[in-house]
This record gives sequence, structure tokens and C-alpha cells, in this order.
Amino acid sequence: MIEFILADINIGFAVALCSVLALAILEGIGMLIGLSMVNLLDHISPIDLDIDVDTDISVGGLTPLLGWLCLNRLPLLVWLVLFLTSFGITGYTLNYILLNNFTINLSEFLIYGLSFMLSLYATHHIGVPLSRLLPKNESSAISNNSFNGLIATITIGTARRDSPAEASLTDSFNQKHYVLVTPDNDNEEFNQGQQVVLVEKKESFWLAIKFNQ
Repeated sequence: MIEFILADINIGFAVALCSVLALAILEGIGMLIGLSMVNLLDHISPIDLDIDVDTDISVGGLTPLLGWLCLNRLPLLVWLVLFLTSFGITGYTLNYILLNNFTINLSEFLIYGLSFMLSLYATHHIGVPLSRLLPKNESSAISNNSFNGLIATITIGTARRDSPAEASLTDSFNQKHYVLVTPDNDNEEFNQGQQVVLVEKKESFWLAIKFNQ
């Protein structure tokens, strides 16, 4: 068993699980000296996501995908532990099944790629119920509800009344945020690169108007 755990084909998965152990040790040491790794990672993160976890990822852009992965609902340290654990366990499981039940040999690239995709899927399905048990991640320097009047830039897609698009903005603390926006006017649309002004927060997106320089 030890030979299998330390085999070359499992090095990446061993590193992932060892990283989880290292993070746990660092968090334990941090608690002894009054410094929480959870809060530290959340505060130094340069990006904040203002998107509902159940938003359809077909909207386009990275924002819905990252929201689907619960990055906006879980503390960053908790998310890292969940993802690395899923990746390590998935990889070991795949290699064990392939080595003991099949004669086919998949390349390491395919094994790592498949493990990565499956771990993302596991992270989502474990992260959703876990996010309901943990306090909501409020790592933003300012509340997302205070974005009213700020200027955002459409990054991906075309924003229409019934079809939100991704936009980015920077707050007064120089922290970058990604939000979904739709025009406040039914007959208006915003194209990629266009600047808009956020005017009203809805459940999973912002209403915006055209920014006139």
C-alpha cells in the first residue's frame, strides 16, 4: 500500500493531500498566536465575486463558473482544503481502480485532467451544502450592496434586459469585483468594453445605466 501511495503516478495527488495537512498545521499554529489563516487569505484575495451560487453558468464568463464552484460562499482556505482533498482522493481512487481492475494504461496527463474535472464537480456538490452550514464569506473590503453609483466595465458578452453579462469594477480599497449586470432600460444593451453605472442590486445581478463621460 505504501508503494502505491508513493508511486510516481500518484505524486501529484500525494502533494495535494500533504498540502491539506500543511494548511491544517498552519491554521492550528495561527490560532495559537492569534492569527487565522482563514481571515488572512480572505483579506489578501484581490478578487471578490458578487454572484449567486445557483446562477446558470451558461451566462458566460468566469464569474458564473467561479460562483458555481462556491468561491463566493466559502472562505478561501476552506475552499482550498475541499478542492485539494477532492483532487487527491479522486486521483488515488482512479489509479487504484485502473491498476487493479483494467488492463488499459492511461497517460498521467489524462489521469490528472480527469481527476481535476471530477474534483471540481465534487467541490461544487460538497460546497453547496457546506456553504449553508458555514457563515457566508464576507471578505470584501466593503459591502457589495454599496456598489451603487460605481462604474463597471463589461468584460464578456452583451448585456440585455433578459440576458446579464459579466462586468468588473474596482472599489475604493483597490479590490477588484466581478458582477453580472443588465440594462435598466428594456430597449438598451451594453457591449463588451462599454462602461456602465450600477444603480440597483437585484438577487443575482445589478441593474445598470450607460456611463456618459
